[in-house]
Amino acid sequence: MERIERSFRLVQQSYRILMHDKELMILPLISGLITIAVAVSFFFGFGITEDGFREGRADTIVPVFLFYVVTYAIGIFFQAAVVAGATDRMRGGDPTVASALATAWGRIGSILMWAVVAATVGTILRAIHDRSAFIGKIVAGLLGAAWSLATFFIVPVLVFEDLSVGDSFKRSWAVFKKTWGETVVGSAGVGVVAFLSWLTLIFVVMLLFALNAVWTAVVVGVSGGICLTLFFAALQGVYVASLYRFATEGKESGGFDHDLMANAFRPK
Repeated sequence: MERIERSFRLVQQSYRILMHDKELMILPLISGLITIAVAVSFFFGFGITEDGFREGRADTIVPVFLFYVVTYAIGIFFQAAVVAGATDRMRGGDPTVASALATAWGRIGSILMWAVVAATVGTILRAIHDRSAFIGKIVAGLLGAAWSLATFFIVPVLVFEDLSVGDSFKRSWAVFKKTWGETVVGSAGVGVVAFLSWLTLIFVVMLLFALNAVWTAVVVGVSGGICLTLFFAALQGVYVASLYRFATEGKESGGFDHDLMANAFRPK
């Protein structure tokens, strides 16, 4: 119960930091729009099909891999911008979308190299999942979860530390082990809040449909869904940036209580 309570308190304080710079939520929006455009161009331009990927046809595997590289690069780049902007705020600065993007662009080489690594892992895990029986799918899921944990801090490492791709992975894993062990309490807290928020939105939309306010329900559902997606994407970036700064510099971020953070990183 103590850990759960601390998790919610950390999420609340992350929220307060994000409210200093609401424009950071524009970054996930730009990322999403570009990703959608890329997805449409790839799937219509290359004619990618699910059957082709499962059969291992080169005319499908290669475009899927390239698609993964591009989309990973886009996602990592804009997440890096959120982390950069949040860290600037926590260090006493006044970040803008332009300054956050400029910081991320300064690390574009490392971001692109990591995107290739992440795309390779993603392609392998998907191939294992799609071509395996039930047990194989479970193994692929476990490997994917382990990869997510090991790379939990990869974005701030890419932004703030001048390391090779291999050393960046090792650094991310080392920071994760130092701080969280096998659990990510804060991310679970963000997940709970996100789940409750989406549940509330769904309830409101269903109520509007029940009242025959169809167009209102559509508008509320679409606009609410977009807002929630952008908010929690930015909130996660702020949260990761805060934990990384405290873990590596021993400094509590603006709006974070030192004792609370110290307890969150208590060794196991």
